Amino acid sequence: MNAMMSWKPPRVAFETRHLVKALFDSTTPEAELMNVAARGDVEITASRSAWNGVLWLIQSTVKEGGRPLYSGEELAKLRADLPVQWS
Repeated sequence: MNAMMSWKPPRVAFETRHLVKALFDSTTPEAELMNVAARGDVEITASRSAWNGVLWLIQSTVKEGGRPLYSGEELAKLRADLPVQWS
């Protein structure tokens, strides 16, 4: 078997706190890991409940005129665009 076919990138598990740091502060190690994952050099995994924590934070704090700034469609696109394997 070809050695290249059996190679898998190292896996890192993110919790809600890691996702928040990665998304809201580009200077954190978590944000750097997201960049590395986007290149395919590491695989980030996170649970659906970790994403739900991020959603709650965004919808509760990122508001304009008392209403959430982002629509459900925009947040779904953000989730889909992240280099994260959701479980």
